[in-house]
Amino acid sequence: MADRRLTVQRELSLTLLCGAILLTGLSLYSPATLSLAPHEASLLERAGQPLVIQLSHIYSPFYLLLLGQWQDIGQHPLWLRLPGVLTGLLALFMAARVMRVLTGTHAAPSGLLLLAGAPFLIAQTRAISPATLALVAALASMILFAEYMRAGGRHWLGGWVAATILSWGIQGGLIFLPLLQSAVVLLYRERYTSDKQRWWWLAQALVLVLFALAFWQPFAHFLGARLPALTPLQTAEAIPLFALLSTNLPLPEALPGMLLVLLLALSGLRAADWRKDPRHGLLILGLLAPCPFYLFTPQSEALLLCALPGLFGLAAMGLRLYPRWARQGLWTAVALCNIWSYWHLY
Repeated sequence: MADRRLTVQRELSLTLLCGAILLTGLSLYSPATLSLAPHEASLLERAGQPLVIQLSHIYSPFYLLLLGQWQDIGQHPLWLRLPGVLTGLLALFMAARVMRVLTGTHAAPSGLLLLAGAPFLIAQTRAISPATLALVAALASMILFAEYMRAGGRHWLGGWVAATILSWGIQGGLIFLPLLQSAVVLLYRERYTSDKQRWWWLAQALVLVLFALAFWQPFAHFLGARLPALTPLQTAEAIPLFALLSTNLPLPEALPGMLLVLLLALSGLRAADWRKDPRHGLLILGLLAPCPFYLFTPQSEALLLCALPGLFGLAAMGLRLYPRWARQGLWTAVALCNIWSYWHLY
């Protein structure tokens, strides 16, 4: 048993190393294409404003503060994009733990490799954007939540509260994280002790009160103006949203890769024991929860990127249902679809 566990750990470590090399290479490939886009120039201009003005921005004040410090060191486009690459790599290392917890040790290497080569993640690591930092915050929240629910230590819960509050400085829409985690606690309440649940709901009440105080104006605008204006037709945007998430391409160019990822994700849904296992419930909700926040609020890739670990975790679980020869064919198809996406990216 110990030898088998060591073998699995070595496989995950090797996959993580290969994934890190793949992500770094694809993120830094073709530096000539890294000229500043208009929205990136606007973001840099806002980051260069005085600290008091930066902190008054509801949108990503913590990220703007960090970006302002970074651009004081250098102005080369490659230098300005380096934080996205570094936080993307950090997210990949954190995703290794999340994948192992939520999908199991056998599916985790495949999920990690799928995530490392994801065209949408590559596009965001190459951009000046808070998206990859938001992904780091989301993964930190997942790790702390999972550890608290497993071990029950109050230090894990305290870390979760601190990480949740800090995440709002990156992207206020990350409030979806405590909401989906609370849904998991409700759905699987029989799996958790009353003591864990009591302390969780106390922490949840504190977090939600602080969020309401900090974001009262945009929250009131959403409830009073944006929410009543929503129409059923907006749900049709879910299809191009999934195309972006799976391939980083618009339709119809995204169709082959989108259908392939959809097949694997649906297979993973079949493999997941989500009715009994809260880890699989968290995995599925981690895919689904960011999507309405992206669709029905001012759209930010920082929110949509947080769905990637859930998507490729499910896809990795789905891959394990197929025989070896079919898995080899599916991996080849994934590689070809990704190359097609990279060709459009560069």
